[in-house]
Order: sequence, then structure tokens, then C-alpha cells
Amino acid sequence: MSKAKIGLSQFQYATVEDEKTNSEIFKIPGMRSAKLDITNELETIYADDGPYLVIPAGITELKLELGLVDLPTIDKQQMLGVTVESGIERYTKTIKVPDVAVMFRALMDDNKYCYVGLAKGKFNLPGMDLKTKEDKIEVAEDSINGNFVARGEEEDMLFIGREDNKDFKLDAFTKMVFNGEPSPKV
Repeated sequence: MSKAKIGLSQFQYATVEDEKTNSEIFKIPGMRSAKLDITNELETIYADDGPYLVIPAGITELKLELGLVDLPTIDKQQMLGVTVESGIERYTKTIKVPDVAVMFRALMDDNKYCYVGLAKGKFNLPGMDLKTKEDKIEVAEDSINGNFVARGEEEDMLFIGREDNKDFKLDAFTKMVFNGEPSPKV
């Protein structure tokens, strides 16, 4: 039976160095939207005056766009490489954005979750789209886009785990995404 995704929550990340994540997983509350774009190329080979064979090239592009109520300064430091001096975020021309592994979950209409994990990528720096306050309050959200690549010898890129799969274990999924057994930091 098909299920509908009706919710979104628990965005988490850990920095990646030398194909392994650091020991701490950080959570960012206030996740409003996530758009995952996957490109996998298929090459059609022609022979005998027509299409003959289709060759898959695997995942060639993996992008994630996140909408957050707010991206806190501490997470801009850890996830985006922003320098903070005297409480002021400082964006330099030579900013070095670290690699991160990320994970979040979508609530299904049967109250079970579908978990999504991306192995290694970088997010761009967030811009701002602000408006003046009117009679009706409109929340301006922070939006960041990330590009993800393969990690490790097996070239892992994307993990999807569903609680409605009888063998699914959240601990094993988290370990797979974060390449170890880090403990979540609130």
C-alpha cells in the first residue's frame, strides 16, 4: 500500500574529514522544507540503425536544498566554515566550507518515518530574502543548497531507510550515514 509523506524533521549533520565523520552529530531545529534532486545518466547506444542498448552511468549529481526557520551562528561556523569574532559572523573571500554528512526524516501518513542520509557534501553560504512587516506576518526562512559526492571505497552517496521495512534499524542507518557511531549532541 502506498504511503504519503506528511512531515519533515530532525535535520542532523556531522563534519567529514578523510572520508570519516567527526564524533559529534549536531541537530538544527526548525526544518521547513527539503528538496532532493538526483541525476543518474542513461546513455542510449545505437546499432543496427536504431536504439540498441541503454547503459546506466550511476548517480552523476546529488543536490539538497534546505529551508530552515533559522540557521544559527554556531551551525554556520561548523557546517559552513564561517568565522565568528565578538559575536559577529565574518565571511571572508577565502572561506573554507567543510564537508558534511547529513540526515533527516519524513513522517509518513501511517506515523512511521522514512529516513534520508547523504554521505558527503558541501553547502553554499545562505543569502537573504527579507521583506518589510505588513498586517500579516510572513516568516522569512534561511535556505541553503548543498552538492553531494561519493564517500569511501564503496562510493556511498545516498541512504534511504524506512521504518516500514521489517529489517530496518535506526542505529544501523545512523552508523551507515555518519560512518561510525557518534552520539547526537543537542
